[in-house]
Amino acid sequence: MSNKTPFEIRLELLKMAKEMLEQEYFGKMDAINQKYGFQMEEAQRKGTEVPDREQVAYPTEDQIIAKAETLNAFVSSK
Repeated sequence: MSNKTPFEIRLELLKMAKEMLEQEYFGKMDAINQKYGFQMEEAQRKGTEVPDREQVAYPTEDQIIAKAETLNAFVSSK
């Protein structure tokens, strides 16, 4: 068992934060796409205008760093 350097720990926290935010992003996108599919079907059935698809921004570097800092604060707390 080897001890990790602070650099390795920070890198792991960044990777974990990125994965968590990506999972959240893709979960939101799945929900949006499913909702949009239902709205499209309803608009076609009723002959109404197709609604705009809701947009969700992909996680930014700043968001990933902020999430990593939150995770670090949690694991560093006593």
